[in-house]
Amino acid sequence: MKGKLWSVGIGPGDPELLTLKSVRLLKECDVVAIAEGDNGILTAKSIVSQVIDLDQKEQLMVYMPMTKDMAKMDAAHRKGADDIEALLDAGKNVVFITLGCPTVYATCIYVHKLVLQDGYEAELVAGVTSICAVAARLNTSLCERSEPLIILPGSYKESTKFLDGPGNKVLMKSASEIGRVRDELRERGLIKYSGMVERCGLPGEKVYTDLEQIDPKSSYFSVILVKEKEFNK
Repeated sequence: MKGKLWSVGIGPGDPELLTLKSVRLLKECDVVAIAEGDNGILTAKSIVSQVIDLDQKEQLMVYMPMTKDMAKMDAAHRKGADDIEALLDAGKNVVFITLGCPTVYATCIYVHKLVLQDGYEAELVAGVTSICAVAARLNTSLCERSEPLIILPGSYKESTKFLDGPGNKVLMKSASEIGRVRDELRERGLIKYSGMVERCGLPGEKVYTDLEQIDPKSSYFSVILVKEKEFNK
């Protein structure tokens, strides 16, 4: 009998935000798959390891290059899917851990879809998103009453055109574009309606209620919330 893949969201950083379901699946599975980037930092593993001793589990490192080169990304995703499928063929159940939720800008989703397309059983398991954690850390809501909410990848320049539309906005993964995003918000008079949390729930967390104070070299794990009206600071 073939094994099953679960792509499991483990939350944004605070280990107390792991769901009961994610903890159960991690305890029950045969193999834990872990995304590994170019810098060798295993953030997801460090979070889970505060709750479960992963050294007692078989582990599979899945290389995920930090690049916009689609050919390189596709090759890495295919390799990850092939490695997971080899484990599934051996009858092993695999949990692929991912920061936040696998349904929101998660790299694991591409591997997950390939495994599904290849005829294997695979299931997504929701996790607490960074956008919810950031709003909570800023002590405000993401949206109220009839307010729309727009989620944008801040690293893409085209995303800023949505800043002129109605609703509250979340800009994720701004990375090296943080300075440009801040300038765009300033030009639109939206700085006073904005807040940001860097590394929410992780060591080195920083909370900014004044985006004029942000470091243009802020972490990849930075999320900006822009409200239609000023929130309490």
